[in-house]
Amino acid sequence: MRKRSGRPPRFAAVPNETVDDAENLDLEALGLLTVVLRHRDGYEITLPEIAEKYGYGRDGLAGAWGLLQVARYIIKVKLQWSQDNQWATEVVVYDTPATDDEIAELLASIASEPNVRTVKLEPPTKTARERAAKHSARVAAKQKARPERRRLDFDVPGESARGRGRREGVEARGTQASAPAAAPRPSTRSAAPKGGKQREPGRRLTPQEAAAVRLVEAAFPEQLGLPSYRPPVLRDALLAALDSRTPEVLVERIKRRWWMHGYEEAVLPGGKGIGSAVGVAVALVRPSTECPDLMCEDGVVLDTKATCRTCQQRKEDRKASVPAQRGGPGEKQGSPVTPQRWECHSCRAPGRNGTEAPEDGLCGPCRRETQEAAAAAAALLDRLAQTEARDERLARERFGELLEEAYAEHAAREQAAAEDLVHRQAAERRKAEEAQESRLLEQRIRDEHPELAGYSQPA
Repeated sequence: MRKRSGRPPRFAAVPNETVDDAENLDLEALGLLTVVLRHRDGYEITLPEIAEKYGYGRDGLAGAWGLLQVARYIIKVKLQWSQDNQWATEVVVYDTPATDDEIAELLASIASEPNVRTVKLEPPTKTARERAAKHSARVAAKQKARPERRRLDFDVPGESARGRGRREGVEARGTQASAPAAAPRPSTRSAAPKGGKQREPGRRLTPQEAAAVRLVEAAFPEQLGLPSYRPPVLRDALLAALDSRTPEVLVERIKRRWWMHGYEEAVLPGGKGIGSAVGVAVALVRPSTECPDLMCEDGVVLDTKATCRTCQQRKEDRKASVPAQRGGPGEKQGSPVTPQRWECHSCRAPGRNGTEAPEDGLCGPCRRETQEAAAAAAALLDRLAQTEARDERLARERFGELLEEAYAEHAAREQAAAEDLVHRQAAERRKAEEAQESRLLEQRIRDEHPELAGYSQPA
């Protein structure tokens, strides 16, 4: 006997962190996500039908759909079928934002399905990205304008939702009872970073600033573990850095400092770890105050791409002030030698002081790119070898089929020729027998009736 469910599921589960994701979702997008999560796999999603059902216009939910796609709650994939070369669109819905690894695994799983020729990710439109940036800036401005309000997404670790609600209820009642004697709450607005401008509270970011901030934030490594919301101190540091640098320069600054300052090694298994993710993020993005040259970017002049002389002189002065036991002419025989500074052979990025140069002469990011390229090349060669083996097997099978067909055709022709020869021989025999019978009949008539010989025609 086979058991069948008596009724379909009655609930669509939405995680609390998704409900609290006010920075990326509005109520309309959250409601649309709930409706889409409610449907089973294979459901044909049609926005006009959903809009008509809930009383929206034909394009009323397009903006909410764009927010879900920008925040990676909805991943849109286009695939081409190998049978008819037709393109189809599929969407994958996540209850929390999808990570890069999940998207890569999704594309790989779809590409491995039968009858799928091409798979590619469909990015959100420019309008959707602009709408998401405006929504994020609007929410951040409202949160900074009212710092005294309790955040809805503040959770105490290890505390359940029921306990948290009970705790908030007790706090609310206690606050109401003691409101006349309560002291004013201190402001939670952080001070502007050194060297930057004082940001006025509640100021809404312009679309250009919001887009630049989002571009720089996307460069922070996932291993850093930043919170889902943007802390005020990090926002001020980003805006201060954008006053003198373009977003592209800040992206390169984050990648370079993440490796040069040892944060990449710290987050690896067995590393010392990172204390404050927000503090590390600020250190990665904030401008350097050691060099007076405004065009100096971590020891390199931006416009000329030359080494900053001020930074180079400061390094030489610092080396000269190092005690003799750490290296130099005054060190004793057999004492350890401090490793010299090295550069990556590929990107020419400087290595960390005090570290040995690797055997391959590559930095961590370049080594990973080389390994990924080698793995991709090996996978490509493997696929080519499999394709060649399959083509060779198909060619052998086709040649065998053609050879069998040729043998069968030759045998049929031989049989037809033999049958034709038998028919011709039988016809000749019948013709000879008929001629013999005719001669015998004529001879008998001449023998029995000699008087008719004069009337017979000569043969």
